[in-house]
Amino acid sequence: MIFASYLPLVAICLVLYLLWFVAHTGTRYWKYAQLPYIKGRPVVGNFLEAILMRKSMFDLMEELYADVRVKGSSLFGICRMFTPTVIVRDPELIKQMLIKDAPFFINRTMCTDPHGDPIGYYNLLMIRNPAWKQLRSYLTPSLSISKIKQMYQLVEQVGDDMVASLDVLPKVRPNARETEFKELCARFTTDVIASTFFGMQANSLKDEASEFRYYGRKIFEYGPARGMTMASFFFMPELVPYLRLKLFPRDTEAFLKTVIQQEIARREQNNENRGDFIDSMIALKNNNATIGVTEKIPLQGDILVAQAATFYMASFETTSSVLSFALYELTKNPDVQARLREEIRSMIDKYGKIIPYEALTNEMPYLGMVISETARLYPVLPFLERQCTLPEGVTGYKLEPFHDFVIPNGMPVLIPIYAIHRDPQFFPNPHKFDPERFAKENLDQIQPCTYMPFGVGPRTCLGSHFGTLQIKVALVKLLSKYRIDRSSSTPDVLTYRKNAFTLHSNEGLYADLIEDSLGNE
Repeated sequence: MIFASYLPLVAICLVLYLLWFVAHTGTRYWKYAQLPYIKGRPVVGNFLEAILMRKSMFDLMEELYADVRVKGSSLFGICRMFTPTVIVRDPELIKQMLIKDAPFFINRTMCTDPHGDPIGYYNLLMIRNPAWKQLRSYLTPSLSISKIKQMYQLVEQVGDDMVASLDVLPKVRPNARETEFKELCARFTTDVIASTFFGMQANSLKDEASEFRYYGRKIFEYGPARGMTMASFFFMPELVPYLRLKLFPRDTEAFLKTVIQQEIARREQNNENRGDFIDSMIALKNNNATIGVTEKIPLQGDILVAQAATFYMASFETTSSVLSFALYELTKNPDVQARLREEIRSMIDKYGKIIPYEALTNEMPYLGMVISETARLYPVLPFLERQCTLPEGVTGYKLEPFHDFVIPNGMPVLIPIYAIHRDPQFFPNPHKFDPERFAKENLDQIQPCTYMPFGVGPRTCLGSHFGTLQIKVALVKLLSKYRIDRSSSTPDVLTYRKNAFTLHSNEGLYADLIEDSLGNE
C-alpha cells in the first residue's frame, strides 16, 4: 500500500528524467565525441535566437562560424533542437564530402509526406536519392544551353516590359524617377518564368493584381503560421508528415495545379508544341517516364506539377534576390556602375540595342564579374544542408586525413556558405563589393569550395545558368536607359529579416533612376 501511494510520484519523476535525458541528447553526444563543439541549450540547441526571431539565420550562422570555441577547426558540432549536427568549413573537406564522395551527401534532411504533400515531396529540392538522380536526369535537358538560348528572345521581351514599367513612373525631379528594386525584380522574374516555362503572360510588371505575382509572393511571406511551417521543415523534419504541413501554401498549390493542368490539357488538345518546360513535362508523361527503384512511380499528375512548382519557386526567388542586391550595390558604387555601363555601351555600339545571346554570354566579362560578386556577398541561403547517407551496413563516414571524427549515418551536415563567403581568409576585405575578385586573372586565387552561391557537387542549382541569363538581361536593359543614383530612401546598411530562411533585407532597396540612354535611340 505504501509503495502504491508513491507510484504517481515515481511516474512523475520518471517522466521528468526522460524529458531531461531527451533535452540534453545533443550536448551529451558532443561531450563524448572528441570534436570541438558549441554547447547549446536544452531542447532548442544552438538556435534559440533564430527560433525566437531575435536574429536572422544568416547572422546566427556567421556567429557560430566565428565562435572562439571552434576557432581553427575544420568542422565542429552544434545541436539542431535535439539533433547533433556537424558544421563543415574547411574547403578541402567540403570538396571531399560534396564532390569526391557526393553519393554519401546527396540527400537533405528536410522532408515531407508523399501522400499528404506530393507536390512538396516529389519536387527536385526535397526528393531523396535515387529518385532525385532519376528526376534530375529527366529535367536537365529542359535547361540545356540550347534550350536557354531559345528562351533568350522571351527574356529580352520581358526586359523591355520592365523598362517600359519604369518609364511611366512619376518623376521626382527632371529626368529622375524613384523605384524600389526588390519588388521590381520580383515582378520581372515572375513574368520571365511565366513566359519561358509555362508559355503564359503573367503581366505582373503591368498589373499589380497579377495572380502569378500574388501567389508567388505568398510562398515567401513569412507570417507567424508560414514562418512556423518553414521552421518545422528545418528544425523538426521528422514531425512534418505527422503535422500535415505543406511546402507550398495551400492556395498557391491550388493555383499552380489549376494553371499547369489546364495548360497541359490545352496543348494536348490543340497539338501545340512550344519547346518549353511544359512541353518537356508532357513528353515525360507521354513516354511513361517513372521514378523509383522498388516502386515505379509514373511522372504525371501532382508529380509533374511538383516540378513546375519547384522552378516557379526556386528560379523566382534566387534570381530576383541576386538581381535586386546587384542593383543596390551598383547604386552604392558609382565607379563600378560607370564601368559596367561603358561595357554595355560598347556592345550597343557594336550590335545595336538588341545584343545577341553569344555576345551577352561571351563578350561581357565585367557584367559576369558584377553578378558573381553580388552572389558572393548575398547568397540566397545561409547554408547548404545535407544528410550523411551511407550504404547498408556502413555505420559512419571517416574524415581521414582531415580528422579522426566519424560522421554517423543519418547525421545532418551544414556548409555555412554565407559565412565562408565573408571570411577574410578566403576573400580579403570581404564586406567590400569588389567585382575584380572574379576577373579572369584573379580566378585562380579563389580556393575551390569557398564560393558556392548555387551549391557544389552534383546537387548544384539546375537553373543557375538560366538565372544568370535573366540577371544579365535585366541589368543590360535597365542600365542602357537609366543611370542609378542614391535617393533619400537608399539604405546605407542592410539588416536581414529574422523570420525568413532566404536572404531578405528589412529595408527597401530604393534608388533614383536618371534618364541617360546609351547609344542611339
